Amino acid sequence: MRSLSLTVVAARHCPTSRTYLTYLKEAGFRPSKVLLVDFVGNVPRYASLRKKFGERLAWFWLQRLRSPAVTGDEEFWALCRRVQANVPRPIDYSGEFDYSGYCDKLQRVTAVDYNDAGLHRTLRRQSCKIFLYTDGGRVPPALLNDPSIRFLHIHPGVVPEVRGSDGLFWSLLIRGRPGASCFFMNQGIDTGDVIMTREFDRPAFDGIRSAVERDAPTAYRAVLHAFDPHLRAQLFVDVVKHVDGDLRRLTGQRQEPTEGMSYYWMHPAMWRRVLTQLDTAPSQSCTQAS
Repeated sequence: MRSLSLTVVAARHCPTSRTYLTYLKEAGFRPSKVLLVDFVGNVPRYASLRKKFGERLAWFWLQRLRSPAVTGDEEFWALCRRVQANVPRPIDYSGEFDYSGYCDKLQRVTAVDYNDAGLHRTLRRQSCKIFLYTDGGRVPPALLNDPSIRFLHIHPGVVPEVRGSDGLFWSLLIRGRPGASCFFMNQGIDTGDVIMTREFDRPAFDGIRSAVERDAPTAYRAVLHAFDPHLRAQLFVDVVKHVDGDLRRLTGQRQEPTEGMSYYWMHPAMWRRVLTQLDTAPSQSCTQAS
């Protein structure tokens, strides 16, 4: 197992975090460190303690908190298993995950979000400052403009053609297949220097049409939770292998801000249509027409 000069900023219950680590381990790599973060959001008592006793003492109190696990009923978890029918490495997203088995060193920390000053201090203290972003909200300029820090991100869409939100669904609609891009993060929305892109075969999900008809939001959430991370992880393994595990050799190609297209969240009527077209069985209307 080869150690990578990489710090993975893993959100405790984020499916993308555990998918990256699983695929890296399967490929024979393990990051030098996983920074396991509980992003707990705005906590009123933390704000009160910070005002009374100062930021550092309040930060120590915050470390007692843990982020809640992802909620889902049996139908949601069954859909998560179903959409992984054809991925290279199916993963159980419903249970606990032993992060310590996927890295050289594990450090646990709690933060409100990426704007948390305590998290900034923790990041700047890391011996390896090449970070893999997995979740937790938008990374602020205070970190992105720090010349000693580099954040890697894998976006679910080929940039600059597909930037912005719902990249998986816009890629399927506009380009006919999913894609992913690895780049160095900057202050723009998916405008960082591009390291590598890849497009994948169009997926097919057995029974997804009936799942959408029964509970469209649950089907949408299951695909993003349990299928999208596999595309990102496969591309990241390609990136690691391309530089033979030496991430310090990574270089990126500048994007032109005027090129490509940025998309907003897709309207539910549109992503329902995209999802139903991915069913392995022909629609009833098509069957009748034939």
